[in-house]
Amino acid sequence: MPSRSVRSFPRTKTKPQKRWLLVPILLMVIGYAMTSIQILMFWGAIISLTGALVLFLVGTVYADLWAAHRRTQQMIKDRDERFAEDEISDIDEPVIEDPFEETYDAE
Repeated sequence: MPSRSVRSFPRTKTKPQKRWLLVPILLMVIGYAMTSIQILMFWGAIISLTGALVLFLVGTVYADLWAAHRRTQQMIKDRDERFAEDEISDIDEPVIEDPFEETYDAE
């Protein structure tokens, strides 16, 4: 039975913050505002397109982190329930013979 002091993943209660999702929207708004000025039109278009690309990438990474966080929390809950059941019932499990195990008689 493995030691309980070693954890395969950390216990965290903080969820990923959603304020990072505002960065690409801010890039698109600033880039669009820059396109109204004649000298800054090119750079505004570049910044707006960068914001659109970053919106996709940040959204994808955030969704992955959010799913990983939920999966980790579920694993912690399942592990705690499993250890609670193991502590309650310390009954040895019956030994089940393997039907595919080959036995050799020493003659």
